[in-house]
Amino acid sequence: MKRYQFSLAGVLRLRVQQTEAAEAQLALMHQELQQIQERQQTLLNDLRRDQAELFRPDRPLSGESLVQMDEYRRWVVQERRRQDRDAAECISRIQQQNSRVLEAKRNQQLLEKLRDRGRQRWETESAREEQALAEEAFMSQWGKQQGSE
Repeated sequence: MKRYQFSLAGVLRLRVQQTEAAEAQLALMHQELQQIQERQQTLLNDLRRDQAELFRPDRPLSGESLVQMDEYRRWVVQERRRQDRDAAECISRIQQQNSRVLEAKRNQQLLEKLRDRGRQRWETESAREEQALAEEAFMSQWGKQQGSE
């Protein structure tokens, strides 16, 4: 009796690799989004800290420092807008990559189902073959016993 061999095993390995690659790419995109969000939070924290430092009651306040703080605040707002666009673009790419991951998983699962069905058929046929051989051996043995009596 020959071993079970899935004829599309090479294709299944390729599908598994494609799924893993798509998932790895998705993980990188999530890291990128997290980094963008961390930079955004750092900008806000720095602005708040600098404003709190500027407006401390024990510190003298000058017009020049107010102008500088206003320019800095405007730059932070512009930078946040740019980072918001970067984050939106990254989220869009993540959604596209999610679709690719789902498609890759579907393709992989389809081949796995084909493999499992083929294996079940092989096991059924193998069991029938064994049963036929056992019956044949029994009949042969029984025939010998009947002939010797």
